[in-house]
This record gives sequence, C-alpha cells and structure tokens, in this order.
Amino acid sequence: MEDTLVPIALFLVIAACIIVPVYLRYKTRVRKMQTIVKLAESGGVVNTDMIKMLGQEGGPVSDLRKGLIFIAIAIPVLLGLLIQGEYAIAVVLGGVPLCVGLAYLVVMKYGYTDDSTKEPNTLG
Repeated sequence: MEDTLVPIALFLVIAACIIVPVYLRYKTRVRKMQTIVKLAESGGVVNTDMIKMLGQEGGPVSDLRKGLIFIAIAIPVLLGLLIQGEYAIAVVLGGVPLCVGLAYLVVMKYGYTDDSTKEPNTLG
C-alpha cells in the first residue's frame, strides 16, 4: 500500500466513527417522535411519564461508560506517540480524547442532581 493512502484511510475511519453515532442518535430521536405522534393520532393518552420513559437518555452510567471508553482509547495512542517522540500529534490524537473522557467523568460525578430524576443541574 502506498504511504499516501494511510492518512486518507485514517481520516475516513475517524469521520465514520463520528458520523455513524450522530446519525444513529438522530434516527432514534425520529423514531421516538413517530411513536408519540402515532399514539396521539390513535387517541391514546400522551402523559409526561410516557414522554420521560421514551426520552430517557443515559444518565450517569452512560457518562461513565463513555468517559472510560474515551480514556481507554486515548492512553495507548498518547503513550505510543510520546514514545515515538511525536509530541504535537500526541496532544491532538491522544490529549483531546483524554480530555473528553475526563469531561464525561466530571459530568458523571457533578453534573446530575441527587434525586432519582437524573436531570442535569443548571448553572443558573
């Protein structure tokens, strides 16, 4: 394989890893909305409990999982690039995911209220 195809493949894989979850999240939200619309059209009762049930997304457990995944990806990349002496690339390819993972862990720890609603705190 030519050396020029490796960076192209790298960027395509990174783009796919970003685009696919965003698209799947969009499709999930569209299906939830279609479910609510069909229920309302058929004469069913759309109450707040049902909307909360359909709208539940993650919470602290999901943030913990995402944070650990980002950190688990970032550490080997960061260490590998630092061993090779590629400090600038290590900051981008390893440091950014590490910071995102740490941000998820901070949100998991401090971003939710203590009651069972699991809604994020507002800063106002």
